[in-house]
Amino acid sequence: MKKRVVLSALACALLVGATSAQAKTDKKTLVNHVIQEQTAKHKPAPKEIISGMQQTFAALQALRVGKKADAQKALESATQSFDAALKANPALDLIPVDERFQAYAFLGSADVIAARIKLAQQLLKAHDTQTAMAALAPLKDELDISLISIPMKLYPAATQKALEALKKGDEQAALDAIAEAMNSLVVDVAIVPTPLLSAQDLILEASQLDTAKKEEAQKILEAAKEELKRAELLGYTSRHDADYKVLNADIEALQKEIKGKNVVAKLYATLKKDFERFVSKAKKAYKTPEQIAEEKVNAFEKKEVVKAIKKKGDFRQEAQQDQQKVVQ
Repeated sequence: MKKRVVLSALACALLVGATSAQAKTDKKTLVNHVIQEQTAKHKPAPKEIISGMQQTFAALQALRVGKKADAQKALESATQSFDAALKANPALDLIPVDERFQAYAFLGSADVIAARIKLAQQLLKAHDTQTAMAALAPLKDELDISLISIPMKLYPAATQKALEALKKGDEQAALDAIAEAMNSLVVDVAIVPTPLLSAQDLILEASQLDTAKKEEAQKILEAAKEELKRAELLGYTSRHDADYKVLNADIEALQKEIKGKNVVAKLYATLKKDFERFVSKAKKAYKTPEQIAEEKVNAFEKKEVVKAIKKKGDFRQEAQQDQQKVVQ
């Protein structure tokens, strides 16, 4: 399976605005650096596993067009490939087989993002939900990294199951087993916020300036703070996050020192170290926005159910008290 690298920029149709300053390295280059680093870390899966998956896909295509003999041949080949891989290493478990990248770009400043959010809030209050969603949709400035892995304790077994079903003439059962195999694939998603990459690059740029260039350093650090603010407004971090507060404090300490004695080497070292930890944390795989939203909705609904049950109990108690009064 070949890696697919997709880089796309989303044009802003509403409230478009540029950030006040740009990192020395443009954002597309920063994103490409991350892709190259991630790709270098990705070890190719054993060729038998890749072949087995390809043959499973071939079997699916053959079954869809009624070529039962071709499908059986492909499944037999897939089973042999998986058996060979497991014989070579019986401990095989979750094996990464593909890595995909999707980049989004939003060029609006922190003020522009805040304006969009305010507009969406007003639209939601007016129950103009679809327009509110359209206003918020472009607010993505990130690199999505999807790592697809095959569970070797599940996928080959499902492929074998499909082969046995096909030998018995049950094509539907074979299709269901192949679907079971493909549904067992595990997808881990990591989201790298582009504003954090830009802020990190700006800080590196400022640290390399001659200390005599105070005004230029101040402008670059302000631009870094702007990128941090963009990251916060876009929801990649929170203003209440401890690391976020530390980074802003680090930058402000630097700006203050630049105005004074301008002994900044240690402060830059601290800031770069804190930022490296912050970005590293942001790069880790975590729940998708859809999963987080679903969890929040479920939690809200449970809370509302609890409230409803409590109110029901209160109403029952009031009714019983009223009934007693009538009896008396």
